[in-house]
Amino acid sequence: MTAVNKYPFVKNLSGEKPLIFPGLVQAGSTAEIKRGEICTYDETSTYFIPVSAVADRRYALAIANEEQKSDGLARYMEFMALRPDDVFEFALDAAAQVALGDGLELTASDSQKLTRDVDGDAVAFVVGVSNYPESGTTLRSISSAEVIFNPVYSYWMQRVLKNKLMKVVTVTDDITLKIEDCGALFLVTEAQTITLPNAIVPVGWNVKIVVGGDATVVIDPKPDTSGIYIKGALQAAGKYISMTDIGDFVELVWDGTNWIAANSLSGADSEITVEG
Repeated sequence: MTAVNKYPFVKNLSGEKPLIFPGLVQAGSTAEIKRGEICTYDETSTYFIPVSAVADRRYALAIANEEQKSDGLARYMEFMALRPDDVFEFALDAAAQVALGDGLELTASDSQKLTRDVDGDAVAFVVGVSNYPESGTTLRSISSAEVIFNPVYSYWMQRVLKNKLMKVVTVTDDITLKIEDCGALFLVTEAQTITLPNAIVPVGWNVKIVVGGDATVVIDPKPDTSGIYIKGALQAAGKYISMTDIGDFVELVWDGTNWIAANSLSGADSEITVEG
C-alpha cells in the first residue's frame, strides 16, 4: 500500500475545529508519513509511525496532519487528536452496506483504510447516514464511511487527558459519599464506616470500596429504605455489611431502589458479614 496525502477530517459534532497537537516522528529516511495516515504512538521508540497491522491498536492512535518527507529530519509534526465528537472519513477495505454503529477495525498494511468488523474490537464506529435510503429498507453499499474513533484508542484521550484513570481516595476517617464520588475507588486503611450517599443519585451510580488495612470496614446503605443485594439475597433495608481482610472489596451500583453488589471478593475468612 502507498499512502497519499489526504485530509480526512469532516466535522466536529459540537462545531469545534480540529484539535492539533505536536507529535515526535523519526527522520523521513526511516519512516515517511503522509497527511491523513492513521498513526500509532510506539511507546518503545517514542515516535508516531503509520499503522501497519490490526494489532497496532495496542498503542494510542492519532492522524497525521502534515507530511514527513523522505528527506525530513526527526522532529515534532502536527497530528489531529481523536476526540469523541470528531468525524473523519476513511475508505473501507471492501465496499459494504454499513449501518450506524457498525464497528470498524484497523486494516493490516494500510494506514488509510478501515475494515468492517461488527462484532470485533472496533477502533471506530460508523456515524454517517449517506447510504440510508429515502424509501424502503435497503442500505446502499459504500466504499468509504464517516466515523468517530473509539476514545479508548485515542492518544489524546488516553495519554494526554488520561480519561480512563480511576479516582482513588484513601480513607482514614468515617466518610459519607457524595454524588461526585461516582466511579471512584475508596481504599480504607483503618476501621471506619463508609456511608453510601443519602442524597438522590442517578441509576447506575457506582463505587468500589477496598480494605487496605487489617481492620473492619463497615458499609452503611442509604437511604434507610434501601438494602444491598449480596450473598445470594437482597438484605434487609438499612442493614450494614462489613469486610475485614486486606484486599476484600465490593463494587456497589445503585438501581434506583437498592444497592447491587455487582462484584465482590472476601479474603482469609471467606466472608463478607451482613448485619444481623
